Amino acid sequence: MRLAVLAFGKLKTPGLREAADYYLRLSKGYCSVDEQELKPVFVPEKSPAIRKQIQKKELDLIRKSLHSQGGSRNLLYLLDEGGKSLRTEEWAELIRAWERDGIQNVTFCIGSSLGFADELRSDAKGRILSLGTQTLPHELARVVLLEQLYRALSVTRGHPYHNEGSS
Repeated sequence: MRLAVLAFGKLKTPGLREAADYYLRLSKGYCSVDEQELKPVFVPEKSPAIRKQIQKKELDLIRKSLHSQGGSRNLLYLLDEGGKSLRTEEWAELIRAWERDGIQNVTFCIGSSLGFADELRSDAKGRILSLGTQTLPHELARVVLLEQLYRALSVTRGHPYHNEGSS
């Protein structure tokens, strides 16, 4: 199975690139996990008309990337503040279900500051997740997602990294 994190822009904040690389390295002991960084679309202003135009450009970039990663055989999840928040065991159960169902490619998409186009939400078929109720900078959200994927993978393999309920 291959897990991919698709996001706009590079990790530029000191320490976050190293943290992302750390969780990518740990996760690769369980399955293929990688990142794809898309070039951000310039946002001259955030008026509703411009917002829609830019979301359309971002939609095209995301769809092109998904097509190169397996197209319709790729399970798409969007990360959005309005999505469903999962506990660690629920993340692990998702992974178990993908393995059980023979899913080959799963892509998690972190959108830009403008959010996702309605068409992409439709493409995701309701698979919209949240990393919590707080607002996170996009770079930090990427690291948190990579850590949660590693944590869930470690749970599925019985690794002691996650110790839920201990005090």
